[in-house]
Amino acid sequence: MPAIVLIEDSLPLQKNIELLLSANGYDVDSFTSGEPALEKIATSPPDLILCDIVLPGMDGYQVLHRVREMVTGLEIPFVFLSALAEKDHVRRGMDLGADDYITKPFTTAGLLAAVQARLERSTDLRGVVEHEFRQYQKQKLLSLPHELRTPLNGIAGGISLLREETEKHDHKIHDLFAIVESSAERLEKTLLKYLLFLELKCGQISLCDRRKDVDAGLVVASVATRQAREAGRENDLRLHTQEVLVPCADCLDNVVAEVVSNAFKFSEAGSRVEVRMTTDDGRVCVTCRDHGYGMTAEEIAAIAPFVQFHRKEREQQGLGLGLAICMELIKCEGCELKLRPADGAGLVAELFLPMQPATR
Repeated sequence: MPAIVLIEDSLPLQKNIELLLSANGYDVDSFTSGEPALEKIATSPPDLILCDIVLPGMDGYQVLHRVREMVTGLEIPFVFLSALAEKDHVRRGMDLGADDYITKPFTTAGLLAAVQARLERSTDLRGVVEHEFRQYQKQKLLSLPHELRTPLNGIAGGISLLREETEKHDHKIHDLFAIVESSAERLEKTLLKYLLFLELKCGQISLCDRRKDVDAGLVVASVATRQAREAGRENDLRLHTQEVLVPCADCLDNVVAEVVSNAFKFSEAGSRVEVRMTTDDGRVCVTCRDHGYGMTAEEIAAIAPFVQFHRKEREQQGLGLGLAICMELIKCEGCELKLRPADGAGLVAELFLPMQPATR
């Protein structure tokens, strides 16, 4: 229901306008002077303001000036109601930023038509502005990671070439190059994750349009093994997979990589990380269970972009985007990710994906 603030010092006219607008589906707050109306507008911005010019205390022109000084007031259509029909009064109102000027006396049909027209125009303009702002956000946000990746690729490539040349002459600085190269790789992974998050939030990629059938067992085994190797904990991985086709390769690859990587990151070396696949009722479930720090139910409910729990105590790195990306990825139909505290210690992550029906 559109909200309208009416400022009219003539109580009989105010009552008639309020009854007319209310009967036609508008929520009206009426005032006889500007100051209390401005307090209402500041705390609860309406969709439209109808204001007389001749008022006790500040006049309608001053009310309009005060409204336009408010941040939210710039977007609110402002319509004058006045018996002052001379061109100079109309021009002054328009120069101050009024959207319309209705002279008294007016007909009920004329008032309703003017109110509806201003509200529709405001909605259309707001839609255009929001669209342009979203386009601006996409262009600015998406340009940064690409601009950073280009020199980063050059740095990584240069480091690799320098290390090869140095190894021929001096093995003493080999470890230093390894440290620099490792840092560059970590930065690249962070940028890639950031870029993927922005692309998902800005709607630049549609995972459902890029679906392709894959053997879930092969993907899970490959991803889990790679994460265990990168963590230096191949002996801690317990892997149980099976051959089954799923249509969401992107969901499977990215989400499994994130939850398994987290399982190793937030558990001690020597503790098991179990990755298991099961099928039921046309869906495959990939379960990852660790025996580490885990998460509380409250922390799971509070997962959001750039949010990290216990960062200082655990000396965490990264941006806290991993699980937020997972939540965006699983918006494909039939996909779901559930997290819950494990019995005893650790975290259980369950990824559900639709199975591809078997062909005859």
